Amino acid sequence: MQAYVDQTIPDRICFWGETEPDMPAFIFWSKYGRYVLSRGDVLDLSSRFAFRLTEHGVQPGDVVCIALPNCPERVVVDFGVHLAGGVSMNGQILRSDGQDIIESMRKAKCKTLVIDPNQENGAWGICSRIFKVVSDGKYSSDIKCANVPSLKNVAYCKTKKPECEFLRSLPSCNRYVNNKMNPSDVAQIFTTSGSSGYTKLVQHSHKAILTMGKMLLEMAGAKGRYEKSIYTSAPLGWVGGYPIYFLYAGLQRVLIDDSVGVITDNHQFTWNVICQEDIKLAHLSSFQIVSIFKQRDMWESKSHKLHTILTGGQPLKKGCLEPIGQLTDAVCNIYGSTEMGLINGFIFNDENVSDFKENIAGFAAAGVDVKIVDSNMAEVKTEAHGEIIVRSENTTKGYYGDTHSSFLPDGWFRTGDVGYEDARGCLFVEGRSSDAIMHGPYILYPTWLEEKLAKCPGIKQTFIVPIPDKVLHHEICACVQLEQGAQLTKDDIINFVKGEVGLGISSAMNVVPKHVEFFDTFPVLNSFKVNRKQLAKFATERLQL
Repeated sequence: MQAYVDQTIPDRICFWGETEPDMPAFIFWSKYGRYVLSRGDVLDLSSRFAFRLTEHGVQPGDVVCIALPNCPERVVVDFGVHLAGGVSMNGQILRSDGQDIIESMRKAKCKTLVIDPNQENGAWGICSRIFKVVSDGKYSSDIKCANVPSLKNVAYCKTKKPECEFLRSLPSCNRYVNNKMNPSDVAQIFTTSGSSGYTKLVQHSHKAILTMGKMLLEMAGAKGRYEKSIYTSAPLGWVGGYPIYFLYAGLQRVLIDDSVGVITDNHQFTWNVICQEDIKLAHLSSFQIVSIFKQRDMWESKSHKLHTILTGGQPLKKGCLEPIGQLTDAVCNIYGSTEMGLINGFIFNDENVSDFKENIAGFAAAGVDVKIVDSNMAEVKTEAHGEIIVRSENTTKGYYGDTHSSFLPDGWFRTGDVGYEDARGCLFVEGRSSDAIMHGPYILYPTWLEEKLAKCPGIKQTFIVPIPDKVLHHEICACVQLEQGAQLTKDDIINFVKGEVGLGISSAMNVVPKHVEFFDTFPVLNSFKVNRKQLAKFATERLQL
């Protein structure tokens, strides 16, 4: 495998479409069964949609917002935008009022919106209210939009199964491929999860995206070991779910068709798909790993074993390593960001699983520099805690429509994460600086206290959030989910923490939650990370503060 740094995404789509065109490229599973897009299908259908976009007036460099879930149509539309020379932007909706997608389109000066008009409860129900149709057509409409003045048309993409109306509507006689793009051109605008408080529009070039594929496969140790496929359920529009493995190495992508609807037993369905497709490399979130492993009867009866599980997006917990030797040979923990792609990683297997330590993120990937700095941006000593800053060839080309203090003049990027490096150069990430709790004169990073509280028998999961306080600025609240049958009280939990933090902890960290709130479930973002801001809001409302 090569880096392909002199090529573009259209180059790679064309290469794979012409190399063994009948080989499956994307395999979607749903309650209707298995749907396959071959390499040839991807090139053929995407180039047809590219032609349709040019008829809508899309020019090279124009931004096209795609508000579709994971489905075959999403692949065709995303790649069609690239083949037309446009910039694809993820049409993400995290806020209940949908203002995030509207604001993103406005900032990016979006020209075309691709959307499913049959999804009344999705993006269509939000976006259709903000524009006026000027000229209506079967497959698109010209519009006027006061909220997003640059938005000129809406392309309809009906994803209902099993009809696949959109794919069948693309005429076979008209194809278009723009082969004049440069590797340094912006190809994709990814949207962040919003965990830092607002969604940012992260621009990445063709070169950066292809290089990310190379780095990730090398970090996972997948240099020819795996036959052909990778399973990942991450959204196609996110940097962690974008089809870079296919573009870079031609790997088949196996995933769930989210346009069909929610599957009742998602973990059972996921494991059945992994077995059916003989997947050896799977990208799973931490809660998917733990949930599948707990259903021992389900996976033991299948006699299927993974080579490697890739995981990331949140701190690695020890429970994620229990499947090693049984469900999988190895777990590869990845630390990265939308702005940088892969930063650090660590592969755990039978031989080194005892090396696990809380918050371990691993060693820097090839071509990535990592430093820990203090508030003056001066590098700190080994084992000293500070902010993590990173430099990489994959650094974003910037936030569309925003300038931001995260970018330092000398090429370093401020991640906003707090951590330290040990003597080996292994990175440990303790949380986001934005999650810091200002407790009087002291600053508490929640992960530290969460680790203490997690040792309490009967607690399944816990998160520490700030509660407004007129004197201390923040009081500390423990949001707790109990194990089934556990009968812990608020006093039990507070007394446990008092015992834990009193053991050799300096007075600066000797803090105990004032409040304890019990939850059956925690609010999460689409990235599967807990929504700390929403959780803090719920706790504050319960306490009537």
